[in-house]
Amino acid sequence: MTLSRILRGSVRRAIRRAGYDIIRLSPEEQAVYAERERLDSTTTLASVFGPELAKLDELRARYSRVKLPIALHSVWGARAGASGGSPDIGHGGLDLRYFRSDNAYVWSYATSSQRLAKLTYFIFMQETLRKDSMRLLQRLREDGAFGCLSVEFDGGGRISRDLLESVIELNFLHRHWGILTAGNLRVLDIGAGYGRLAHRMLEATDGVVSYTCVDAVPESTFLSDFYLRHRGLGGCARVLPMDELEQQLRPGEYDLALNVHSFSECTYTAVDWWLRKVREIGVRRLMIVPNDERRFLTAEADGTRRDFAPLLKELGYRIVATEPVYDDPLVRRLTEQNHVMFLFESEA
Repeated sequence: MTLSRILRGSVRRAIRRAGYDIIRLSPEEQAVYAERERLDSTTTLASVFGPELAKLDELRARYSRVKLPIALHSVWGARAGASGGSPDIGHGGLDLRYFRSDNAYVWSYATSSQRLAKLTYFIFMQETLRKDSMRLLQRLREDGAFGCLSVEFDGGGRISRDLLESVIELNFLHRHWGILTAGNLRVLDIGAGYGRLAHRMLEATDGVVSYTCVDAVPESTFLSDFYLRHRGLGGCARVLPMDELEQQLRPGEYDLALNVHSFSECTYTAVDWWLRKVREIGVRRLMIVPNDERRFLTAEADGTRRDFAPLLKELGYRIVATEPVYDDPLVRRLTEQNHVMFLFESEA
């Protein structure tokens, strides 16, 4: 046995004792990582957004002057120093250059192995197909733009977490309310992120007459406006800045409000403001996907959690439908993906 082989064995044993391991990348995986390194060295914020970056600076300045409870963040407060010239915001940070990658907006099942990632996505694709009664996976497409982590299957097209969970959420809403065949639907998306669900819903149905994205984070407002226009949906959706909410959110203009994984990353006072605003403007139906499978918990600045279920009850919202994102309990247990979708309806 050569000395180099003995040394490699010793190093690997030491690493395994620490709870890690070394794997050999396949030629395909090496090519993927080489391409990522090339993109990192050549991609800048200016090359992605061009002169529109000035809008982001303006939004940051405007949001810093807002005194509403929703402007005080416990998770999404900006901290300087992240890569790509972007603020470090949310769990895991955010590189604006690759805002659809594995980041604070969407955890994309990233692993060190392309083979393991492909297996994971295959499992989730099969689960999605079982719930996809409207055959949205055959109609909606993933192109991997803006760093979106995706995998491709022969005969199955390219898929991503963005696509899979959007398909599941839209099918849930259709099963319990018929949104994909209804007309004149008016949607308010609270905590819209980069506009993921707006993009998918507007492509899935032409029955949406208005879709409004709102978010208390300036980067999210900037990205959703940029992304929806990039997808050619700027005429169908509007992005409402935080400092215009009190004037622009009017009674009788919305049929459905959405909140997917956003309230779970807000303070109680922020959730209280949003829910009272939704009730005030007469939104009768509300879809919430919390981060906890059983409870509706906020994220307080001191690290504690607070239950906002009593607030929903106080405001007259009752659960009319609930489903796990993935039905198979074994899949949920093995992948630790236990999220549940809830549809509420308010009293008249």
